[in-house]
Amino acid sequence: MLPLKKQSITDNGILLCLFIIFFFASFWRYNCGRDVQNILCCSDPKGYYMYLPAVFVYKDIHKLPDEFFMGEVKNAKGERYTKYSCGTAYFFLPFFLGAHLYVHLTHSVTTPFDDPYCYAIMLCGVFWAVVGLFLLKTLLLKYFSRGVTWLTLFCIVAGTNFFNYATLDVGMSHVYNFTLFAAALLMTDLYYKDPGKGKAIILGLLTGWIVLSRPTNIVMLLFLFLYRVVSMDDLRARLRFFRLHWSHVVIAAVFFLAIWIPQLLYWKAMTGHWIKYSYEGEGFIYWAKPKILSVLFDTQNGWLLYSPVLLFLFWSLVKRRKDPRTNFWGTSIVLIIITYLFASWWAWWFGGAFGHRCYVDYYPLLALPVAVAMEGVLRLRNSYARVSLLAMIFIFCYYIIGFSEIYMQLGRGFDGPEWQWNWDSWLTVVREIFFIPNPTHLPS
Repeated sequence: MLPLKKQSITDNGILLCLFIIFFFASFWRYNCGRDVQNILCCSDPKGYYMYLPAVFVYKDIHKLPDEFFMGEVKNAKGERYTKYSCGTAYFFLPFFLGAHLYVHLTHSVTTPFDDPYCYAIMLCGVFWAVVGLFLLKTLLLKYFSRGVTWLTLFCIVAGTNFFNYATLDVGMSHVYNFTLFAAALLMTDLYYKDPGKGKAIILGLLTGWIVLSRPTNIVMLLFLFLYRVVSMDDLRARLRFFRLHWSHVVIAAVFFLAIWIPQLLYWKAMTGHWIKYSYEGEGFIYWAKPKILSVLFDTQNGWLLYSPVLLFLFWSLVKRRKDPRTNFWGTSIVLIIITYLFASWWAWWFGGAFGHRCYVDYYPLLALPVAVAMEGVLRLRNSYARVSLLAMIFIFCYYIIGFSEIYMQLGRGFDGPEWQWNWDSWLTVVREIFFIPNPTHLPS
C-alpha cells in the first residue's frame, strides 16, 4: 500500500488527468460535433447566463436586447426577463469575467454570446465537474477504500449521463448542482462530527445556493437531516443534536437567505414582487397520474435506461439497508420524492436532454449506496462472479458512452414531436454500438 502522501498525490494526479480528458473531450465535441456557440444559444443555459451580460456589459437589467431572449416571460411594462434563477450564473461569473477581460484587452468586437464567452463557459463546466468529483472522492475515502472509491467514481463518470453534462451540455445547471451537492454532503459529514458556527455558515450558503439553482432541490435538505440515520434511536439523537445546536440552525438560515438577495432584487426590479413564480404556463400537471415508469425506463430520457449502472444502488438499499453508509432512509425517501416530482412535471422527460438530466444533481448522495455495492462486488470470494459483475459494469459504461456520442451527433435532445423514438430504434442503435464502433444509422 502506498503511503498516505503518495496516495494523495496519485489521486490528485488522476483528477488532473480527468480534467485534461474532460477539457479535450469537450473541445472536440464542440468543434467536431456541435458549434461551440450552442453552449449559450438556447433555452436553460441562455436563461442562466443572461444575468451576467445584463450587469457587466449592458450595465442595466432592463436593457438586454430582445434578440437575446428565447421565450422568456414579460413583465407588466412589456420588458422581457429570464424565468431562470441566478444560482448557475454564480458559477459562470469568474469565467465570464476572464472572457470579458480578454475581449477588452484584445479589443474584440463581439457580443457576450460569441466564441470567447462560450469557450469560457466550456472551461467552467469542466472545472466545476472535476471539483465536484474531488469533493465526492474526499467524502468516499472517509468510509471506503481507494479501490472502491475510484470504481464508484468510474461508474458515475463513465456509466451515467454525468459525462455528457461535464463535457457537452456544460451550460445546463446539473454539473454545477452536482458539485454543490458533493460540497454540502462533505460539509454535513464534517459538521455532525464537529459542529461549529463556521461550518453552519458554509452549510447555510451551500444549501441556499442549491435551492436557488433549482428550487425542487430543497428535497436535499431532508437527506442532510437524515444523513447516516439508520434507526429510530438515531433519529431521536439527531433531533436532540439540533435542539442542542439550535443557534447553528438560525445562523445557517440567515446565510441560506443571504445568497438569495441578488435573485430577490432582480424579481423586485423586473416584476414588482420579491417572490415570483416565473414558469408561467408550466407546472406539475401529473400529480394524480405521475409518469413514474416513463421517467425511469422510457426511451425518451428514461433515467435507468441511460444510466443502468445505477441499478447497483438498489441492491445496496435492499441488502445493505442497515449499513449507515448506505443512508437507506435518506436515500429512499429522497429518491421517492424527486421521482414523483419529476414524473408530475408537464414535460416529465425534461426537454432536450440525454438521460433524465435532473438526477445528475443527486449523484453525490446516490454514490454512497453505489460505493457500498462496489465494495460488495470487489469482496466477492467467487472470482467468476466478481469478474462477471465487473465486466457488466464496463459493458454498461461502453453502452452509455456510445449513446452519448449518438446524442452529440443528433445536435438536439431526445425531444419534440419529430423525435420518432421507440424500442425498435433503441434496439437498432444498441446493436450498432456493440458491433459497429461508429454507428451510422440514427432514428429519424
